[in-house]
Amino acid sequence: MSAAQRRAQILDIAMLEFSRTGLFGTPVDVIAKAAGVTQPYVFRLFGSKTKLFTECVRISFTQSTTRMLDAAEGLSGVNALVAMGNQYRSNLENNPDVLIQVQAFAACANDEVREAVRECYGDQWQQLAKRAGVDPVQMKIYMALGLLLNDLTMIGAKPGAGMDEQWVEDAYTVIDASVFAALGTLPDPDA
Repeated sequence: MSAAQRRAQILDIAMLEFSRTGLFGTPVDVIAKAAGVTQPYVFRLFGSKTKLFTECVRISFTQSTTRMLDAAEGLSGVNALVAMGNQYRSNLENNPDVLIQVQAFAACANDEVREAVRECYGDQWQQLAKRAGVDPVQMKIYMALGLLLNDLTMIGAKPGAGMDEQWVEDAYTVIDASVFAALGTLPDPDA
């Protein structure tokens, strides 16, 4: 296997392992063993566990952003947000891309991770907002709803999965596009 192929293999394994147990709970030797290499080899390729983790975070954000942008191809406004949101929602469960982002937020006590997450999150926000052509308030609500879906996924709250509490059903209530469209930038109270 070439170094590039080995690097890609290690990244695939690291994505899966980090999505399960995060930066602080994933020993590099677990990743190395799964790849059939030594721990020093992993460090030689990536420099540190944190650098390997942040590379996985960047890949995760890039992949999820690309999928959302593709889902909104040819659409704009609320229709684009709905298409992107539906695509994101369909990829929540057991998807290392999404789960690693949740783990990345949890690891933001580390300055290097926080900087990578801030950069990736900002880039994702800007790309999605540009594709949709929505105002800042609509984008803010869209991103907030995505984080709610992340939270629900992480705690296993899903309708029809043995969760008969009303709040679970309520949390998954689909927001009518007309309501969402009406949530635009509020007028300046000082104007």
